[in-house]
Amino acid sequence: GSEFWFTVRLVKQPPQAAEKMSKLADLGGVRVLIVDDNTTNLDILKTRMGSWDMRVSAFSDGPSALEALYRACDEKDPFRVAVIDMQMPGMDGGELGRAIKSDERLMETPMVLLTSLGVRGDSRLFEEIGFDAYLTKPARPLELKAVLSSILSTRAEGSPEPHTITTRHTVREIRNLFADRGVRILLAEDNFTNQQVALGILKKLGLRADAVADGREALEALRAIPYDLVLMDVQMPEMDGLEATRQIRNPQSAIPDRNIPIIAMTAHAMAGDREKCLKAGMNGYVSKPIDPLALANELEKWLRKEMVETERDGGSPEKDISRNEEHGSAVSRIFDRAALLERLMDDEDLAGTIITGFLDDMPKQMAALKSFVENGQAEQAGGQAHKIKGAAGNVTASAFQETAYDMERAGKAGDMESLQRLLPELEQRFLQLKAQMESDETCEF
Repeated sequence: GSEFWFTVRLVKQPPQAAEKMSKLADLGGVRVLIVDDNTTNLDILKTRMGSWDMRVSAFSDGPSALEALYRACDEKDPFRVAVIDMQMPGMDGGELGRAIKSDERLMETPMVLLTSLGVRGDSRLFEEIGFDAYLTKPARPLELKAVLSSILSTRAEGSPEPHTITTRHTVREIRNLFADRGVRILLAEDNFTNQQVALGILKKLGLRADAVADGREALEALRAIPYDLVLMDVQMPEMDGLEATRQIRNPQSAIPDRNIPIIAMTAHAMAGDREKCLKAGMNGYVSKPIDPLALANELEKWLRKEMVETERDGGSPEKDISRNEEHGSAVSRIFDRAALLERLMDDEDLAGTIITGFLDDMPKQMAALKSFVENGQAEQAGGQAHKIKGAAGNVTASAFQETAYDMERAGKAGDMESLQRLLPELEQRFLQLKAQMESDETCEF
């Protein structure tokens, strides 16, 4: 059914398109414009697209990107596609998209929008602006390549006006993505139809899952069985997902693994929902109806390969599990090298380049944040923390990312007291991250 598909705005493919899949994947020589204010994001995108033999030009802000687009037209060598980040200071991705579509010379440029996880925005708005597709960050290389290939092939076919379709090809790329991990998911969802849809998606991703109907049943299941992750609906009878999460996280809880990753599911993608979920102790967030790609991205962050292997190899005594939680997961929360390599398709040279660039750039970003905090500039500090959070997410540094996110929220709320309190914690987490990255680099790269 359509609930298993990922909707993007693309030109409808002709019937023979399936026969040309090898042609679709050929991006060699295509001139692409990338716009993102985050240095780490730009480096990853530049290297990845360069590996596909694309001709890449990267810019950190909208005005510079517009200048480059005009210059390319003047040189009779226009960009064939633009990949644009949504959240940028000054001119954001939406404004840049509108500027491109309102200019006669640029309006035919295909555009892909990248949006933050859990901040998916309004797909109808993206479509009205004129974007051909949108992906949640961090975009898996295969899904990005598939979307770029689809857009360019349909433009080459000279198809009529684009309209919303589903990219089944992209979803095929993530089938059985987690099949080798041997993990077990607990799904807490009271609506039977929603339950079946979620179980179906999890099965397509290669995951085993058990379903319960409310928070109380979820607590009972977690006391009895060592699950690896919980997908928790927020609105349920008897006990809702927020209360269940608070009880799981309670230090007095009888549940063996109080740090189990919990991903929220909610039908109300309202501003503030994500904050409520995180405040209750949840780790991530997906909106309903569930998008398989968004769910896969979220699961990839929290289903740690090291954790799975140590639990599988070491039997299942509770003492061993808690020790793995304290050691293996604590290290991977500082820096999850395996997850970074997986995101970069096991390209160790690229991982080394990304880490070196990150460690070179981050002290400057931290110094800017410290200056904003010391000068009482809460809003600017929040904006700077947002940039740090994005870079941390891309290098799979979840502990560092979480503190940066807390500072971003404090900055937006004008909460100087929290900013001052959190800054030393962020600095400490960066030192831990730096030490772990340098240690891994010495051993592995």
